Amino acid sequence: MADRLEWEALVASVVHELPQPVEQEAARDGSLVIVGGEPGEVVVRLTRSTATVSEYAVEWVGPNDPVVRPVTFGTVHWRRMPEVDAILALRTLIRAARDSRRSKYTQCRNCDRMTPPESMHDDEVCQDCARQHLGVVY
Repeated sequence: MADRLEWEALVASVVHELPQPVEQEAARDGSLVIVGGEPGEVVVRLTRSTATVSEYAVEWVGPNDPVVRPVTFGTVHWRRMPEVDAILALRTLIRAARDSRRSKYTQCRNCDRMTPPESMHDDEVCQDCARQHLGVVY
């Protein structure tokens, strides 16, 4: 019972720290993957003993094949430390990953939207504007 309560408290703390909206998915290995932000900004993978915080990143493996490839910022062995210290460490890593992700956004010269790197056509124009104004077909 105590283990379940610790787990639930950890999940709730992580969800609270992440940018909204938050999506949770059970992975095949038994871990819980939590993604915060739309588009994604931070990925947290929780196991029964560790929490790994990563910056959300996308790699294009083909013209229509984006694959999420998170960049790890750090892992906290949350069972080995007091709860308050584990949450503080996770909060710090989540903020660092979020700030790093947001620093990579570019403002589209056409629509002025801040756009994540995987949604840019080039250094100045987002894919939506490239389709609409430049006739680009992806």
